[in-house]
Amino acid sequence: MNKFFKDFDKYYIGIVTADGRKHCIRGWYQDRRFNHGDCPKGYNMYEFRESDDSENYLASIEPHVSVNHSGTFVTRSKIPFGENANGYSLKVRYGHYY
Repeated sequence: MNKFFKDFDKYYIGIVTADGRKHCIRGWYQDRRFNHGDCPKGYNMYEFRESDDSENYLASIEPHVSVNHSGTFVTRSKIPFGENANGYSLKVRYGHYY
């Protein structure tokens, strides 16, 4: 495994795309911000947005988050954002360590 991931935890999330398809995506999670240019080749880096309420810690996943950033998620596969309400974020339905 690439040394970039040494402080990351294995994590998976559940999302539903605009077309109604459910996806379970495995990756690596770290609760801090990283430079996207540091992401190893062949991987995709995304960021979690924290909810304004206390019920949903991870509210959405997006390519970049400026406000309410709650962590970084790196995957081998691309997340299918597609055509949704705002074009670049998906609600996180669940997330778990594995």
